[in-house]
Amino acid sequence: MAPRQSEHPPVARLSMAALVAARDQRYRRRPELRVHTLDQALDFVNDVGFCFVFGDQNVEIPTLFEAIAGRPRAFIPDHYDAEISRTWDYKDHLPIERQVYYGKQLRGKPTIISLDLLPAFYALTDNYGQLDDYLEEFAAGTLSRDARAIYEALLEHGAQATTHLRRYAGLAGSGDIARRFERAVAELQLGFKIVKSGIANTGRWGYAYVYDLFLHRYPQVPEQARALSRDAAMERILTQHLSNVIAQPEAALRRLLRWDTWSWERLCASSRARNMLAEVQVENESSSSWCLQSVAERLHESGQLVSS
Repeated sequence: MAPRQSEHPPVARLSMAALVAARDQRYRRRPELRVHTLDQALDFVNDVGFCFVFGDQNVEIPTLFEAIAGRPRAFIPDHYDAEISRTWDYKDHLPIERQVYYGKQLRGKPTIISLDLLPAFYALTDNYGQLDDYLEEFAAGTLSRDARAIYEALLEHGAQATTHLRRYAGLAGSGDIARRFERAVAELQLGFKIVKSGIANTGRWGYAYVYDLFLHRYPQVPEQARALSRDAAMERILTQHLSNVIAQPEAALRRLLRWDTWSWERLCASSRARNMLAEVQVENESSSSWCLQSVAERLHESGQLVSS
């Protein structure tokens, strides 16, 4: 449901400088707001609701890495970089302590989700919250055989380091077998079936992820998710994202969230009917962007949003 300029003209113009400044504030990309401690990292995740770990140049979203750096910064791998090391440490420690959720949920990128927002993401899956949900998906052809093998290995043996999990699932080996294992793990993570639950001093490098079943790690989430309709869950996620990015074109929103067209258009209609969204024209952008009405009003009051 793309905005129609004749029916819904942009309510105001927003300069790129004002947009970047507002995002820097939300993303903690300012020296005085930077994350210094693990507790501050948790506060950041709880504030933004969900973020990438290191980011993607094609996706507008907060990142833990830039919050730690306290400035916009491209990720260039460097084992001796203190900010990169702290990012790795925090993104491992927080989910191990069950203070956040970590998985490749958006665009296949490492994503951290706050426990408050996790039920909304879970509500958008086909899970019923039972340990045997996977059997129905496998019967329907929506769960691969390798994913089933990994899930059943964890169901039978409990949390396992990657090296042991490969063996229990019958996927030990290199080359194509290793790639099959990685694809199946990604599939299970995307479906909120398994999670990384720890780090083990094992394997060739003395460092291996430990995986467990999602329902073992976050048993409260299915019940919390049942209290949300699909529409309510989508609205919570969209509202949180727009509060972070300030304004964004519909096409970019859809590329990130990847919701089906019917659900998306229904959400659009409902949000417009309740005057939740405003359209703004960002400087140098070819199409208008969406902005929360509350955010647009705040920007207008501060003089950053100029009426057309």
